[in-house]
Amino acid sequence: MKKRKLFFLLIFLISITGCSKKEEPLPEQPPEGSINLSELTTKTDYYLPFAIVNDKDNISAAVLNGEAIAFSSGDFIKFEETGFYELVLKYKDQGKPDETILFTTKVKEREAAEWGIREWVPESFESVFPAGAEIEGIYPRHYSDTTDIPFIFYIKESGIIKPVYCEGMSPSTGTAFNIKQGTGSVVINSASITSQARFTIGSKQFIAPLTKIQGVPVELKGTINSRVVIPANALVRIKANLDILASGSLVINEGALILVDEAVDINISGPVTFAGSSDNPILVTCSRRGGYWGGFITRVATGTVKAQHSIFCRSGYHNTSGYFWGHAGRQALFYTENSTLDLDHCYITDHIGQIFYPINSSINLTNILVQRAKTGGQVNYSNLILRNSIFTDFPDDTYEYKDEDNDALYLSASDAQIENTIFMYAKDDGLDSGNTEGGTITLSNCRFEACFHEGAALSSGNNAVKKHTFTNCVFTNCGQGLELGFSSPNHLVVAENCQFLKNGVGIRYGDNYEWAEVEGKMIIRNSFSLNNDRDVWNMVRMTWSPVLENLTFENTVVSKPCPQYPGLPVMVQ
Repeated sequence: MKKRKLFFLLIFLISITGCSKKEEPLPEQPPEGSINLSELTTKTDYYLPFAIVNDKDNISAAVLNGEAIAFSSGDFIKFEETGFYELVLKYKDQGKPDETILFTTKVKEREAAEWGIREWVPESFESVFPAGAEIEGIYPRHYSDTTDIPFIFYIKESGIIKPVYCEGMSPSTGTAFNIKQGTGSVVINSASITSQARFTIGSKQFIAPLTKIQGVPVELKGTINSRVVIPANALVRIKANLDILASGSLVINEGALILVDEAVDINISGPVTFAGSSDNPILVTCSRRGGYWGGFITRVATGTVKAQHSIFCRSGYHNTSGYFWGHAGRQALFYTENSTLDLDHCYITDHIGQIFYPINSSINLTNILVQRAKTGGQVNYSNLILRNSIFTDFPDDTYEYKDEDNDALYLSASDAQIENTIFMYAKDDGLDSGNTEGGTITLSNCRFEACFHEGAALSSGNNAVKKHTFTNCVFTNCGQGLELGFSSPNHLVVAENCQFLKNGVGIRYGDNYEWAEVEGKMIIRNSFSLNNDRDVWNMVRMTWSPVLENLTFENTVVSKPCPQYPGLPVMVQ
């Protein structure tokens, strides 16, 4: 009897299990922003979120950016990144030709500055401090109670800067900062200092002894119409606009601390010399903690500035009429018109405005650091020589996107020789060499890194004659490495022995502006474009088409086949 009951119970359980319906997952629904395939139009930009629903029943195959995709009737394609897309549709009706539809996806935040490329945020670095490396600190040996104090650091081995990345900290203030490519700086409150400042950088400690300046400062005021010499280690205050006449001159000796009141300008018509030393640099900064002074303004040939081993902080106060200079639309630390500016071993940090704004001038910059400013500045109708320098963090050291023309350096209608210089961590371009005029610009052994837009963005207009030559340069971790945008037919760009690594686009011919005619030529020789989203991209927005013959290659290797240039050799990895 028990066996019979168990048998019927088993049959009952099996029947219940067999009758229970297995739950199927609900099919994914088209997301917000979807349109039907029949509504998709070629050469159109669409906002994210975006998806295409196939509402046709006569599609036999579909290819998206060169790859076959499943796209049956009722299916949809969801797009989650900004980019450029080519959708090729093949129809069941063999008499109907294939249809090619070009479109982009975009977001409102970046649509004015980017087109057809992935929203780029530079990849963050890994912190490493190599064994055997040493910290070199550059800082003012004297300080005042009312100011912040800058400290500049280089990580070196056998006297050579090591291209390392690591984190630093001021334990007394809790202020963190970064070392990138072996260089970095931080500003700390002088109230946290007694007789020394301590820092932890990577795995090492650095102690900086300082002396507080006592007594009443020397005041510079009014006009200077004769030779004035500021002695070493002096405390100087400038409370109102200062005019240095052509008949006057100003010499500032090592260790001097120059405090300039908020909004104050120094107008220069006679020579000014900052004679700092490597172990006792000069500091020029705002007299009020957290404030900004104006800048140096030179409008005549006799108004020259020459500085060595000097630190310049917290300028650029004005952004009103009379100071709305160039792309930045703000005052510069050095405005030089028809004059010369020579800086050697100078350190320029933490400015609210731009740094350089020369017009018809000669600019010589050697071994300088420019860090944390709206932009490194705009060079106009001038001659620039720039060597062994670093431009970084425009306007700050964050990964937050801004669309405020934060270029590391902008060249307009100028000739330039740039060597052994790094342009990095700019919210716009590392080097923007634009406007419609010509110029001859040569760059060698330079590095363009971690720029939200282009490492180097090049342009010209009309029939301007312009030439850019890049030799032994590296473009890495940028939205686009090297770009030739709107350009004259007489504009030539040559890149020789260069590397384009881990960018959104390695090498770009074309522009993001829909009004831009691109007529210049690019030649890439003996170079590598590897591990980019697109190693090479030739696309002009005005026409939604490439100009293949204007971008040519000689002995250049890519990391994956390039449909536009199928002859480019692919590196086996």
